[in-house]
Amino acid sequence: MQELADRCGLSQPFLSQIENSRAMPSLFALHRVAQALGTTTVGLLDPAYSEVTLVRSDEGEAFLLADGARTRFLTPGEGHRIEANETVAEPNIVSEVIVHEGQEVIRVLEGALEIRLEGRDPIMLLAGDTLSYPSTTPHQWISGDAGARYLIITSPPSF
Repeated sequence: MQELADRCGLSQPFLSQIENSRAMPSLFALHRVAQALGTTTVGLLDPAYSEVTLVRSDEGEAFLLADGARTRFLTPGEGHRIEANETVAEPNIVSEVIVHEGQEVIRVLEGALEIRLEGRDPIMLLAGDTLSYPSTTPHQWISGDAGARYLIITSPPSF
């Protein structure tokens, strides 16, 4: 357990609390654990795989991404080559900086979202805007004054 804690940057007591269902980590924390274990967050939460999945508009569990932001997995199960997630963020929520393998596409559905890519000026996205970038670049998002609802599509899956 200590080796895993060292690899993912979380404390061993916190990992033990997660394991024993006494703590609910954010998706960012689960993402770090999944990377350390060589899998994805979806693989930790729902390892079942099907080539065809359907998530209706009123279905799918939403998970805490950060305080004030929840993400719903739109491609459940492990084994997909692409991943789509819908995030709803309250106003002015700042995400952790994240880095992972692959390519990422963000499409803002409602509100505004500022994307910060290391080495670049911040990029403001409004409803209808789409941004693509290598997810190996450290990146972070900040929801606008009215919040945001957006899709994140990644290949290969990272969450």
